[in-house]
Amino acid sequence: MEIKHRAHPTISARGRKRFVIHHEKLYLAVHRYLTTRWFRYTVLFFIVGAIFSVICSSFESSAPYRLQLYSFCYLASFVFTVEYVLRIIAAPVQYRQYRAWRSRFRYLFSFYGLIDFVAVIPFLIIYLYRETIFVHLAVLAYILMIFKLIRYSRSFQLIGRVLQMVKDELITACTACGILLGFSGILMYYIEHEAQPEAFANIGDGFWWAVVTFTTVGYGDVYPVTALGRLLSGVICMVGIAMIAIPTGLISSAFMSLIQEKKRKEEEEHKN
Repeated sequence: MEIKHRAHPTISARGRKRFVIHHEKLYLAVHRYLTTRWFRYTVLFFIVGAIFSVICSSFESSAPYRLQLYSFCYLASFVFTVEYVLRIIAAPVQYRQYRAWRSRFRYLFSFYGLIDFVAVIPFLIIYLYRETIFVHLAVLAYILMIFKLIRYSRSFQLIGRVLQMVKDELITACTACGILLGFSGILMYYIEHEAQPEAFANIGDGFWWAVVTFTTVGYGDVYPVTALGRLLSGVICMVGIAMIAIPTGLISSAFMSLIQEKKRKEEEEHKN
């Protein structure tokens, strides 16, 4: 009689549990490594250094040092590549409510994930396309690298929290501004087109005038010459001042609320 050996279900379950625990410890260790002060300062140093190198390379006086400047940018991209890989590994700790693969997918398409990927592009382009025209595109990626400072700057994080607090109100105010701009641009085109077809050749020119007038910038390149057009322009200027004051007041109020809340927490901590 042949005896069939079956795997013990308890052992396999224990094995899977140990496997999950081992990986969770690994994710947590990588996440702690990413949040250490020295690692944050190191990445911050390369972010600022890369941006500074790109700025310096645009001056003619830096021509003898451009090779060193580009080499530093390449080294910075390598550091950002290592950081990007580590953040992908540690994503399950950041998004605990999802499974491991889904948390990594969520990080890749998040705001910080996309910015981190942009910072890796120069390293990949220079490695794959040496001595080609594609290398010049690598410098363009450093323009968006400024957004990496948001993760390491408390000031940017504070601004982000403030905007999040008044998000709905800002959307409402921006929607009202957009409707008013569209109405004014179209109306001004039909008022001024016959009087000055060069300045208001199409509705797009009307939109440009509306934006410049609404924000009270007034470049003077496009302006109304008819009496009705000037009347409308004056009304738009006055309404523009009032409409722009709304988001400013909302943001200022949110800033004050956040600062007061922070002070209240600090006072409670001192009391305890």
